[in-house]
Amino acid sequence: MMGLSVASAVILASLLSLHLGTAIRGTDIAKTCCFQHSHKSLPWTRVQSYEFTSKSCSQQAVIFTTKRGKKVCANPKENWVQRYISLLKTQKQL
Repeated sequence: MMGLSVASAVILASLLSLHLGTAIRGTDIAKTCCFQHSHKSLPWTRVQSYEFTSKSCSQQAVIFTTKRGKKVCANPKENWVQRYISLLKTQKQL
């Protein structure tokens, strides 16, 4: 009887984590925080996507993902970061 309860709890926990993971991935908010920003801009041709760090992070940042899968933290107040976000939003709408 106890084995059935444990198995049920494991299945329920798995389903909940799957649902929450999908809900989180549906937004443009990163699951990680940045502790420093890149000191130089990325070449535009290497940028594939972006996401914002969570508001619970101590430092706000934009995380750009390159076409090779590298994650780069950037200061959201910098002009090049805002320009890249605008360009990526435009591409997404097309």
